[in-house]
Amino acid sequence: MQQLNLFTESIPVLPITYYPDFLSLEQANSLYQHCLKLEWQQNQIRIAGKTMPVPRLECIYGDAGCDYLYSNSVFLKPLTWTDNLAKLRDSITALTSYKFRIVIGNQYRTQGGRIMSISILY
Repeated sequence: MQQLNLFTESIPVLPITYYPDFLSLEQANSLYQHCLKLEWQQNQIRIAGKTMPVPRLECIYGDAGCDYLYSNSVFLKPLTWTDNLAKLRDSITALTSYKFRIVIGNQYRTQGGRIMSISILY
């Protein structure tokens, strides 16, 4: 039986390109150590009328005026780019030709340690 599609597919799919070895192991380890020292914060989120801690630490760095709001209750105002994050942004821009304006970090604490993700957005 064929799956019915209720919506037209009018949203363009952005190209995704994988760049293996974009950072050397040494560069990646250095960036990880730098990210551990970023200004992580525990934000509060409002869900179903209740305020509770976001289940991760967050940080945002970027251009002035690139504020970020999610879930209609968590407002993030970017800190000034660190030198290391700006170098990463510039390397990605040189490779892709996209201009990126903010980087958002999420750090999840687990029993085995921490899992960190850094997303650079334009």
